[in-house]
Amino acid sequence: MANKGIISLLFIFIIFFDLSFGHPKQTLPNKNILVLFSLVPTTPAYRVILDGIRTQLTREYGYSYDLNIEYLETDRHPKDNYPRERFNIYNDKYKNADLDLVICVGIDIVSTLKNYADNHLLSLPNISIDLDFSAYGISTEISLNEQTVEIPLKLHAEKTIATALGLFPDTKSIFIFCGISNGDQLYCAMSKKAANLIDSHKEITFITDTTMNDALRIASQLPDSSLVIISSFTTDNKQVPYNNPESVRLISKAATAPVFTYTDTGFGEGSIGGYMINFGRAGLLAGEIAIKLLKGVEPNAIQVSEKDYYDYRFDWRQIERWKIADSRRIPEGSTILYREVRVFDKYKWFILGGILFLVFQTLLILNLVGLYRRQKVMTQQIIESENKYRELIREDRVLRTGQLMASLSHELNQPLTAILSTAQAGIRFIDSNKATPELMKELLENIVEDDKRTASILSSIRGMMKLEKREKEKVNLNEMIDELILIYSGEAVKRNIKLDASLNPEPVNIVADRTQIQQVIMNFILNAFQAMDKVSQHDRTVSITELTDNEYVTVSVRDKGRGIEDAIMDKIFKPFVTTRKEGTGIGLAISHSIIEDHQGEIWAENMPDGGAKFSFRLKTI
Repeated sequence: MANKGIISLLFIFIIFFDLSFGHPKQTLPNKNILVLFSLVPTTPAYRVILDGIRTQLTREYGYSYDLNIEYLETDRHPKDNYPRERFNIYNDKYKNADLDLVICVGIDIVSTLKNYADNHLLSLPNISIDLDFSAYGISTEISLNEQTVEIPLKLHAEKTIATALGLFPDTKSIFIFCGISNGDQLYCAMSKKAANLIDSHKEITFITDTTMNDALRIASQLPDSSLVIISSFTTDNKQVPYNNPESVRLISKAATAPVFTYTDTGFGEGSIGGYMINFGRAGLLAGEIAIKLLKGVEPNAIQVSEKDYYDYRFDWRQIERWKIADSRRIPEGSTILYREVRVFDKYKWFILGGILFLVFQTLLILNLVGLYRRQKVMTQQIIESENKYRELIREDRVLRTGQLMASLSHELNQPLTAILSTAQAGIRFIDSNKATPELMKELLENIVEDDKRTASILSSIRGMMKLEKREKEKVNLNEMIDELILIYSGEAVKRNIKLDASLNPEPVNIVADRTQIQQVIMNFILNAFQAMDKVSQHDRTVSITELTDNEYVTVSVRDKGRGIEDAIMDKIFKPFVTTRKEGTGIGLAISHSIIEDHQGEIWAENMPDGGAKFSFRLKTI
């Protein structure tokens, strides 16, 4: 019984081995596809088209397909004079290759194949991808044989330009840049025909047959309200080769106007976008059609629509640059690419939560320390403010007394001189024996001596109190004004006046006597305060403004008072001119002297809506 069981097991094993290994599973051969490109391998559109074809084939067959790729480089040879010996290399190479499909890509590639390819290539099912200029009367051959599925990439230059004009309706001039290669000239011819369909009020200029440097120079000097269209620029007139993305990048960087292209080969390199051929979608479409043909679908049953490879696309960076990101002129359904994703926008709530937590913790830890430091700083500021206030008051007293004594000295010199003359005459009378000689002579001599002594004292006071020259230094005008605002903020509150300042955000430096310039601004502020005494409560504002212009800065103090009387406007800066009973009339005169000493300008003016404005202007460093 045991022997029979062993024999049965061996029999089953032999049958299993025979079924599993004796007859290997039949595998289908790889699909063999030839892709022919008309131009050089570096042509940017070819890469994205090829990527699209590979994506679709890999999705369907995995890696069980063979993709043979050849670049004919027809642009390196005269039109209709391609070297036959070179194409014979391809004829011989694929003569026995058992190809399933040919995909032809590029400008006028079909005519090249019809002229030079052998029948074993011409008779295969094929897909033809080529630019279609037929709408502009420029014919290119697209169909290779009856088994051709055509993907004619129809160019609509006028629609691309119309989209650009829709985004920039104030455009007056359009500049179209073209290279000189065969492909460039096809695009250029199309653009010229499309130009006839554009609004005749637009000035259209073609930039062609030029070097790239000249093209960049022209682009950098475009007039206002211009647009740039780069049709195709792969070769300049010195035969220097470029690819379209490179040309778009260079020209758009130099251009002073927005840049558009007919296709997406320059998209992302500086062109705004618009209505464009999408070569990536064309490649995916070609891969999808290739799968259908490999599965036996009849070519005539495959339909291609313009929507399969055209779309509206825009570069976010460029529409931001030209300030049309929020424009309603961008067509609905457009694809916006290259949006700047800010870290804060992406993780906003996490960042805010973390910041709030850190702030809360920091406040708890630093609360007592902060209170102490703030108290210390406030105390120091109060002391410094009081010291500065005392210093400014002292400076005002000295300057005002100096001006007053200078005027008094000038006025008193004349009567004193008359006294001197009278006394000297009395001496002469005594000498002539017309009075008691000794007594009168002694009296008159005393008068003379007293007169001289008085004149000497007045002269000394004038010299002592005259404005003295101080050493000028670099001064931050913003800090100076801030200090004055701090000093007078309490006085403003007391008077129920709003003290407002609008200063330059950047430091403004001048060479000046710090205390004297503070004195000028202080005079302006005090005058403004006093001008507001009889103004209603709702409009009690004193404004300090600072404006920079080239190498100068203008500081103004404006009040909302009754303004300056016309009668004194022309002499407002002269000594002893005032409209207030308690005023001395020397503050503005002193200010005028200080600003003149600093080689500046000072003036006053009434404002149309009420009040007065006092200003001075100094040179900055």
